[in-house]
Amino acid sequence: MLKKTIAVIILLTLGNLLYPQNVLELSLEKMFALGSKKIFFKSITSVYEDEVENIYVLDKKAYKVYKLSKAGKLQLFFGNRGQGPGDFVNPHSLYVTPEGNIIVNDIRDFVYMFNKQGKFLNRIKASKGLDLNLLNSDLFYGWIWTRKGKQQVLLDKNGKIKQSFFSVSKEDFSINLPDETGRMVMFNCFMNEYTPFLLFNQYKNYSIIGVTNKYEILMVNQAGKIIEKFYRDIKPGIISPKERDYLKNQINNNRNLPDFVKKKFIRKIPRYKNYFNHILISDPYIWIFRIKDDVLEQKSHIKADIFNIDGKFIGTLTVKELPLFISAKHIYFEETNIQEDLLLAKYKYDIKEKRNTGKSGVVKCKGEM
Repeated sequence: MLKKTIAVIILLTLGNLLYPQNVLELSLEKMFALGSKKIFFKSITSVYEDEVENIYVLDKKAYKVYKLSKAGKLQLFFGNRGQGPGDFVNPHSLYVTPEGNIIVNDIRDFVYMFNKQGKFLNRIKASKGLDLNLLNSDLFYGWIWTRKGKQQVLLDKNGKIKQSFFSVSKEDFSINLPDETGRMVMFNCFMNEYTPFLLFNQYKNYSIIGVTNKYEILMVNQAGKIIEKFYRDIKPGIISPKERDYLKNQINNNRNLPDFVKKKFIRKIPRYKNYFNHILISDPYIWIFRIKDDVLEQKSHIKADIFNIDGKFIGTLTVKELPLFISAKHIYFEETNIQEDLLLAKYKYDIKEKRNTGKSGVVKCKGEM
């Protein structure tokens, strides 16, 4: 028995030496939370922090962009729903250029540009692409429909594909079946836990792209050139029997799907989960937010793999929930107060490394969570 114990200890020690698992500690210090005075958010769809730490918030449901000082003081707001100059149709994200222009990306084929004072400058129309994001004056990141599914691409404003990246098969998220009239209809079912989907994030002069069922993240510059790859040789999590039952219930409770379609989607539940469901780029880190080990545990923390900007894996830490945005110093979360007002919370963060502790990374917080 003693020999077996010694052998196990030796194997574990060798494993730690050959495959070090760096555990990181994330410390948070709350600075403020906004949304119950002067500003009342209907939604917090996208957040950005510029070079001088001004904060920009896109409220998709209100069709508004708010600009705040680094202390959270409202400086200006603009935007309305409509088709006129400066109006929004279906905005999904915002970004601030190094020159200070405010970019609002639309789900369809519009990108809106405003100056630092919120004055409307231009509406750029790019044909063909969906979920567009502006990289430069004539280059957009987005996705297109293909015969087999969705394809991540770089497009010019004429819709010409300059480069293709990751793809998602229709088989993974849709079923084509005739409805009651015999007409063919595409039914869709998206589950963050296992349905592959395309991701994009940008900060300063760089952007990262990926697909959730493949652990490979690409970094591109403003010219659309791949300049770095982020990769880990690990296996995805297995969907447990309890998790499978939970996902079945999620599908069965989907009122948009007929019963005969629900059965087919249930049969499509795979063995493995996605690797991740959220990616963010800050300076100097790349954050890859993993699917929970137990998707049924609502209060469990989320693991995030952290890379240097040059592609080196640093380690893994945990966060309380998916952040909205991360800059070089600050991390932003969506929160609610007792009155259930929607709040934007700003924290100062610090990351420290703990090598081979055998313990999970923890989140230490100062101030209210």
